Amino acid sequence: MKIGFAVHFFDFRNDVRKVIQLVNQQHEVVLFVRKADEEIIRQHAGNAEIRIVDEHKNSFINKIWDNLFRFFGKLPKSRQNFYLMEYFKISLSEKENVQQKAYSRLNLSMKLPRFLSYDTYLKNIRYKRNTEIDDIDQFICFTDISDSYFFSRLIQENKKVKVYVYSWDHPCKHVKYSDQVRYLVWHEGLKQDLIDLQNIEPAKIHISGSSQFAYVYEFLQQSPAPSPYDFNYIYFGCAIGIPALTVKEIQVIEQISRWLQEIQSPLKLVVRPYPVLTNWSYYENLKQLPNVVLDDQFRSKNLSVGEEQIYEKYNKITHAEAFIHLGTTMGLEACFIDTPSVILDFPEFSGGGILSLSNFVHQFQNDKYLMSMNAPNIIHSAEEFKDFVQKLQTNKQDLLAYNKQVVKQIKLKSFGEFAQDLVAG
Repeated sequence: MKIGFAVHFFDFRNDVRKVIQLVNQQHEVVLFVRKADEEIIRQHAGNAEIRIVDEHKNSFINKIWDNLFRFFGKLPKSRQNFYLMEYFKISLSEKENVQQKAYSRLNLSMKLPRFLSYDTYLKNIRYKRNTEIDDIDQFICFTDISDSYFFSRLIQENKKVKVYVYSWDHPCKHVKYSDQVRYLVWHEGLKQDLIDLQNIEPAKIHISGSSQFAYVYEFLQQSPAPSPYDFNYIYFGCAIGIPALTVKEIQVIEQISRWLQEIQSPLKLVVRPYPVLTNWSYYENLKQLPNVVLDDQFRSKNLSVGEEQIYEKYNKITHAEAFIHLGTTMGLEACFIDTPSVILDFPEFSGGGILSLSNFVHQFQNDKYLMSMNAPNIIHSAEEFKDFVQKLQTNKQDLLAYNKQVVKQIKLKSFGEFAQDLVAG
């Protein structure tokens, strides 16, 4: 079978590259990529064929529909997630004038009625038909859809198209969901999210498992490695890529450092910067704190994280007394390991309107999958934090009950098993 993968963020997604390599051993793989992504994808593509997508037609009618969807396109019911993601993408621009214009457009669009469906948009834009696709048996895309013109052509020409919902927060923050294709999701909960937030018909959703968690599966099969540190520590995984919120996250880390000092805890705080944050200089001042160690050796020049560093991350979680965060996939990953996973939710997070720590912590996926239970692993105050540190020494098993509750609906799969399900699903 010849399978076409429409790919992007190829350097970030080690798991996607590994899955495609496995599929390419059994089938013939063709990578469909945007011209802007060609150079970086060729560095990682192996022997897979690459075809450049050329479907965007620069016409007056297309410009109208692009702007209609930008300002009036339907949003998921979890509008807050959409706003934070769009704000993050804008913040990646290095030009302040470009950022300000984009922020203004975003804020305007959030005040407008959002009634235009993605399918209506796809039906009305006009594509070139410049990309060779007739020899492909099925197409697999990844959220968020990288090229709507290419996607429109696949749908209008009745190709077999599947979309893998790459992450647990994608149903609640992306807008490019068509009701004319088949979706593959991690588990039953994400299937329900697609139904509730994106109005996708249940019959069009298949549970395939998670490619990201295949690394967790492989890590748990390995023999334990020694601790990377010669001291006991709590591991803090940074979650925020928006500079304005990154500063607030760092203030939280500084506060935890002070609390540990107040109770004279011998525990240190190992802090892992957010990998996709462009500017890591925000974290530099943390190095001055006596009980904080910055875990900043894993980053490469193109922001991606290597496979060895992924396993090192899990090893650091394994040997930590606890893993603490404000809302990150690492908080889920830590739940598979016998290390208490903890999310912070302080009352003072609420200031700052939409762009607040409270809104970041209370994103849809965090509320549903990490905060929908009564557990000491959800910390609201200094007193609760200090009690938690005490429990780490005296009653750690009670804290691990939260881990088991969080992961009970997620079945881990190997890369090989996931690759088979991706093609067959």
